[in-house]
Amino acid sequence: MIAQENSAHAYTVGDMVRTTESFGPNPAGSVGIVYETYPEQDAETLDVISVLLTNGHDIGSFNGDEQSESLTWIGHADLAYTFSNPSQLMADFRNGYFDQAFAEVRLLVDSGRVVAVENQEWNV
Repeated sequence: MIAQENSAHAYTVGDMVRTTESFGPNPAGSVGIVYETYPEQDAETLDVISVLLTNGHDIGSFNGDEQSESLTWIGHADLAYTFSNPSQLMADFRNGYFDQAFAEVRLLVDSGRVVAVENQEWNV
């Protein structure tokens, strides 16, 4: 996993992000993983991405503009995941499928290579 921040990033599955604003009960600074990417209708833009937070909250999909406004890239975890449906995503989260990836980003944050995330609840 490489730790660097970049707001203009072509995200892939396994990329770890930090939110720059709150999403429901999740404060700004929450950490999540990109679990899905798919092309925007306009092929000249960044892919749409979907993000799952470390607490299991799926905060939805982000187009290119929303990615730049709402997310900061903090690293990449080796994760092979194919999204099928929301129920399966939640089952996979509960069964620990994302635990290793979330553990990697926690080590990165704890090592100081990424600015600490305030009020982050770690489930790993």
